[in-house]
Parts: sequence; structure tokens; C-alpha cells
Amino acid sequence: MNAAPKCRLGVLLSGRGSNFGAIQRAISDGDLPNAEIAVVISNHPEAEGLKLAQSHGLQTRAWDKSEFESRQAFDEAIAAALQADQVDLVILAGYDRILGNALLAAYPGRILNIHPSLLPAYGGKGMVGHKVHQAVLANGEAESGCTVHLVTEVVDGGAILGQSRVPVLADDTPEALAARVLAQEHQLYPRTIQSFIQTHFTQQEATAISP
Repeated sequence: MNAAPKCRLGVLLSGRGSNFGAIQRAISDGDLPNAEIAVVISNHPEAEGLKLAQSHGLQTRAWDKSEFESRQAFDEAIAAALQADQVDLVILAGYDRILGNALLAAYPGRILNIHPSLLPAYGGKGMVGHKVHQAVLANGEAESGCTVHLVTEVVDGGAILGQSRVPVLADDTPEALAARVLAQEHQLYPRTIQSFIQTHFTQQEATAISP
């Protein structure tokens, strides 16, 4: 009896790829049994995440935005590559560009992102990385965390799929809070991806059901 096809993930990253690494580990350890990584794509050809992917024997692709005449042309190239590699579900793992219509139209309801705050708080354009943690501390919040959500044309405004919370400590720095949130990201993202696949993809074929 043949095993059911797995959902093919296309991972987009820009930096070190720590969340990609967590997803790959979850697949290897059997914690994300319904998925396989089809391709890892970066907008920075020297990204450490690409080297990590290559060390696992995964297919990688990379383009610099300067090679394209417009943002739309760049996004069209990525969308075409994802489709050529038969990607079912797109995973943003530290990708530092806002997605344009070409990608959103190619994968409606099938692009996931993780954000280092408890959305809708501290989300939106410009709220990335340490800026989020600095704002959380500046406002004296008692807790923070991370959120997995669908990607739409509204930055950080898509449906929330999962959250994990961490306390904000009295002596926290942005770096210390970031590290504690990141540890939760590495657990939440693979778990949420698995749940999303089980909910939105059939057992017979890795084809998303339009939400």
C-alpha cells in the first residue's frame, strides 16, 4: 500500500534560517509527518539559511532583487519557481520582504508566517525583529510571545492559526526577550504547520482546500 503524498513546502527566508531549521528537524524527527520541504528560496544569495538547507541536501534557489526591474517581476519569479517545484504550501521563515500580489494570487490562503508578538499587538509594516521586542518592553507589557498567521495583503493581518506566550521579566532586554520568544517559535511553527496540513489538505493528495 502506497503512502499518501506529503504536502510539499516551499520555504522563503532571508537570514540564518532558525525557524526553517526547526521545521526541518520536526520533519526528520517525525513530528511533522505530513510534510516535506520541496525548495528553500532566499532573496539574499549569501543567506546562512541557504547553506543550512544545502547541508540537508535540499534544493535551494536565490535571487537578488537588483536582478529584476520591479518588485512584481521579482515576486513573479518566486511564484513561478514555487509552482515549478510543485509547492503546495508556502512558509515564510524570516523572510524580510512584504509579499506582492503575484505571490498572494498564486497561493491564496496557502502562505503562513510567524511573527514575534501576540498579534494583533505589535504587528504591521515596520514591526520586525528587535523593534517588536523594544516596543513590548517600552510599553511595560507583562507578556509577549509569537503568532502563526495566514499571509494576506494586510501586513500581519491574516487569520491567526496559533500563538504561544512568554512572560516579560523585570530585567529583560530586547535580546533576552527575543531569545525566549524564538524558542517558542521553534515549537509553535512546526506544530501549527502540521495542524494546518491536517485541516486543509486531504489524505489522498497534497492539494489545499480553498479556505
